[in-house]
Amino acid sequence: MFSALRFVFVFLLLLTASRSLADNLKITPPEEVGYSSEKLMALKDMLDPYIEGGKLPNYLLSIFHEDKKIFEIMNGTTDFEFKKPIRNDDIFWIASMAKPITSLAALQLVERGELDLNDPIDKYLPYFSNPLVAVDGNMASELKPANNKILVKNLLTHTSGLTYGSTIAKENDVSNLYDDINPMSPFRTLSDTVSLISELPLIAEPNTEFNYSVGVLVLGLIIEDITGMRLGDYLEANIFKPLGMKDTAFDIEASKHDRVAALFQAKRVTVQVPGENLSYEPSPLTEWCKNKKMADHGGEGLCSTAADYHKFIQLLMNKGELNGTRILSEEYTNLMLTNQMPAEAGEAPLTNFFGPVAKNLQFSYGVGISLDKETQLPRYYWWAGAANTFFWFDTKTRLNGVFMTHHFPVLYNIIDQLYEVTEQSKL
Repeated sequence: MFSALRFVFVFLLLLTASRSLADNLKITPPEEVGYSSEKLMALKDMLDPYIEGGKLPNYLLSIFHEDKKIFEIMNGTTDFEFKKPIRNDDIFWIASMAKPITSLAALQLVERGELDLNDPIDKYLPYFSNPLVAVDGNMASELKPANNKILVKNLLTHTSGLTYGSTIAKENDVSNLYDDINPMSPFRTLSDTVSLISELPLIAEPNTEFNYSVGVLVLGLIIEDITGMRLGDYLEANIFKPLGMKDTAFDIEASKHDRVAALFQAKRVTVQVPGENLSYEPSPLTEWCKNKKMADHGGEGLCSTAADYHKFIQLLMNKGELNGTRILSEEYTNLMLTNQMPAEAGEAPLTNFFGPVAKNLQFSYGVGISLDKETQLPRYYWWAGAANTFFWFDTKTRLNGVFMTHHFPVLYNIIDQLYEVTEQSKL
């Protein structure tokens, strides 16, 4: 049994070797870094039923130890004709996995003295000077002037009082207003979108509650105002190019369009049509990665590959340095690896937005922190995107994983299960 599994694993490595070597990633059998090939194959047993059961059209899971790829599996197809097998260099919309990248960009400016975490954002965006609060998103009662200013660090920690529309946030009067303005619209400038957001009431007093929000989108405009550069140009010059993230951008160049996976969504019509797939249909956002947009959305706009995103993860695990290139100092990188939630948000702040499932979660600047239930110490760091993509990394074992698929919206929260399998795969 073991030899057969070993053969499958080696075959998978050989299958992906040419692309991986081009990314300067060493391919190493997991046994060489203390993990079992046989036990890691349980990840395939866990994930394949999502394809076979029509829950996901495809998946790619890449597991790394430091700079070494030790395991990679994939299944499914990336076109609407279901004929194009998924490849490990396919490009996906990573949505909110853009947030840690934009957060790091902001911390670069903080380190250079061009931005301060305690700056009120109306220093850069005057139209946020006098926000009003609709408590619990209820517009029926009187709106109250906010007691606190929205600070830069509140945008990073989702404690600004901003929110999302009802497809992501709880449905209430304020989230419905967000739906009306559609902050993700590619047909407005970033300045125009943020100006519209500023006209909406806050859902909570700044610095008191975690409410997942468009705050990082707003932060992107501040970065643009300080640097005088479009956000994508700044990220390319200061993060992507230095790290060799050659396939990460807000819009992917035409020569790479054949590698952009189609974006699926759950089928709305259930009447069976002979010859048609019963589970999926094209998402209206399927051209997102290919189209040039009027604005770069730092909170949810980026597209990337598993190999590229691993480089960003490795940067964080290396405290801001990769392959001799320092992107951010150790001091400021540590801020992204440390809980930054204000005491006012409570002991389990993320439950306010995500419910009881988030009891053992904290949040830094751009990155979620999963805590051990007993010790309340970090188990791993992570975040996810709206098309069911996610990543995690463990600073103790130096193991990290990138999961790519292309199915909108989020339906399957399986990060913890995959993390547990990798933990149980130690020799």
